[in-house]
Amino acid sequence: MRTSLIEIQETEKYLLKEMDTPDRLVFEARILSNPLLRINLFFQQKVYSVVELYHRKKLKEEAEIIHRRLFDDPAKKEFQETIFQFFKK
Repeated sequence: MRTSLIEIQETEKYLLKEMDTPDRLVFEARILSNPLLRINLFFQQKVYSVVELYHRKKLKEEAEIIHRRLFDDPAKKEFQETIFQFFKK
């Protein structure tokens, strides 16, 4: 396996907290001594953040679709009333 691919996999394990303590400490030492690894770690963190934001946006859109199907459809009036009963005093 190419060194860069191995480095990406190690960085992923580090970011996902899947490394055991000795490997994590060695990786952190490598981060301190290798500017390129530090830059790659930074950008991989950014990519993960963008992916997470995209996932949240898609999940919110899906939840909105389900909400509209359940609460905007007059045929589901009985279901709506049952749900609203949970929130009444």
